[in-house]
Amino acid sequence: MITKYITPKLLMFDGAESEVLTRSFDPVTAIAIGARIEFNDFANNSFEDLRAVVGNEDFGNIVKTGGFTIDGGFLNLYHGSSNLRLYYCKRGNTIIVFAYGEFQPTRYMLYLEGVWVSSAQ
Repeated sequence: MITKYITPKLLMFDGAESEVLTRSFDPVTAIAIGARIEFNDFANNSFEDLRAVVGNEDFGNIVKTGGFTIDGGFLNLYHGSSNLRLYYCKRGNTIIVFAYGEFQPTRYMLYLEGVWVSSAQ
């Protein structure tokens, strides 16, 4: 069960893809995230796969409180800021959601969409 959350929608990166691949991020939020986040910590974790990790109820809560939209395509992918695809990183009982992708040709953006804390691990 989600016990607290914040949805700051912070732009963390805007530039060439080659630059984001080697950076790490330490977003300062009201909810402590812990260690710095590397690109690979979330890049292989599609948001849609989070449902199997946290369950239907918490997944629905994250979608609702995050204000995420579904694209309506056959893959039913979720999108966040700037209509970018969503990814997640899980650290203990904390879930960090990012929006990442190519915004314009050769211009990539990364947003911190929100942080959710669950009572169960």
